[in-house]
Amino acid sequence: MPNDIKIERNQSTILRELNLILQREFPDCEYLNTLTIHEVRLSNDMSHAKVFYSCMDTSADLADVKAEIDENLKEIRMILASKVEMRSVPELTFEFDKTLENANKIEEILKEIK
Repeated sequence: MPNDIKIERNQSTILRELNLILQREFPDCEYLNTLTIHEVRLSNDMSHAKVFYSCMDTSADLADVKAEIDENLKEIRMILASKVEMRSVPELTFEFDKTLENANKIEEILKEIK
């Protein structure tokens, strides 16, 4: 039980810091400063973190966004390490969050039914 609280606290800390890092530390990048982090899921041993994001730029190609994330992943992790107080910063895996798209599709289907 105490470990769950620690994981949740670290997840929220990483989420907050990643949003700030992407907005402030990468002004020259085409897509990174348009990303919004929605959720961070840490593994039980806190060695891996799945980061779910969406892109504010709707015209952006997801492959280009993912390529830019992969290109800057090491630097993002290094900056995160300087911001959070953890023994070791987890390996970050970025995944596009499709929740908003799915919600919009469901809403359109419900509108068609009416």
